Amino acid sequence: MIKKVVRTGLAVALPLALAACSVTDFTQDRIQYETSDSRAPLEIPPGLSSVPGSDRYAVPSRPHTVWASQQAQQGASQDASASHGSIGLLPQGDVAKIVREGNNRWIHTQLAPEMVWPVMQDFWRTVGLSLTRQDAATGIMETNWAENKAKLPQDIIRATLGRVIDMVYSTGERDQYRARVERSADGGSDIFVTHRSMVEVVKKIGGDNETTVWQPGPSDPEMEAEMLTRLTQRINQEFDPQAVKQTPAEHEAEVEKLASYQPENSVSELEHDAEGVATSIFIKEDYERAWRRLALAVDRMGFTVEDRDRSRGFFLVRYLDQEYEEQKRSEQGFWSNVFGRDTPVEAPQYVIALQRLSDTECRVHVLGPDGKADTTGVAPRILTLLSEQTK
Repeated sequence: MIKKVVRTGLAVALPLALAACSVTDFTQDRIQYETSDSRAPLEIPPGLSSVPGSDRYAVPSRPHTVWASQQAQQGASQDASASHGSIGLLPQGDVAKIVREGNNRWIHTQLAPEMVWPVMQDFWRTVGLSLTRQDAATGIMETNWAENKAKLPQDIIRATLGRVIDMVYSTGERDQYRARVERSADGGSDIFVTHRSMVEVVKKIGGDNETTVWQPGPSDPEMEAEMLTRLTQRINQEFDPQAVKQTPAEHEAEVEKLASYQPENSVSELEHDAEGVATSIFIKEDYERAWRRLALAVDRMGFTVEDRDRSRGFFLVRYLDQEYEEQKRSEQGFWSNVFGRDTPVEAPQYVIALQRLSDTECRVHVLGPDGKADTTGVAPRILTLLSEQTK
């Protein structure tokens, strides 16, 4: 049995809270990230690194190495003008605007990536997060894993004791964000922000014994909308001194509008061979839309991106599949026991390729790093993961 962990520390807090004279709302903000070193290490599921004991908010993450040619920032499809016909621009200032296409959202600005990159770097600091990985060549930056204290109950205990009680409260969740900037067809920038989560759960390990582990949680459209809205405001204020800052009510309404789900017909289908093995993903969209959909799926899955090229339609990624890792460790088996060393399994490279079939249809394949058929046996599982995110 697995259940989510939420630590409250009531035994310590209650006597102090009862002595309080008054209560006020602790925070009405949707996000409240901060750093602390009071978190104890936790056991992590196989395939993930241990949580560092010196950082309460660190969550396991695979090694992430990023590099790419400048070509990745350039490609512009001939379908761009056609696909923009049904895209709605949400008015949020003159410099940067949020674009919505179905349930996908991103920021568009006529500013070049070189201009918005330093603003994006500084933005994460202003919301209480730090960057652990960034590479201007790929246009990708990734934050640390952090706990959002705004998700804690705003009850009498926490409202009274504030930071003191935060030392013993825990949401049992951690958030991470990835931002990606691409050069748009007009020479400006398209900026995408995706959210990932990890959830701390209690797991039975035999008898009455329990342990805590971290497991991947769902992406939160509301948190993505929050960060997109804040980053849009930041860009507008940075490059337009006359930009009017949103009121809290306007900000809240904008986030709710962005986060709202719009029912739409599925445009992708996972294709299989005669034996039922996943072979590709069929996407019934033009190339530009399919690229955006696929790129957001890659971001949300947290794949290590080593290269990407929109004009040529590929991502070069690293991914360590759990079954593949266990297989390699079992192959090490005997000699690892003899020498007492556990050699880390290197994450293989894969090419996620987007093929244009027609003006309205595309297909996704997962190949080996040489562009030939995958030899690790993991490609069908990657396709399945991507299919869930591209529907």
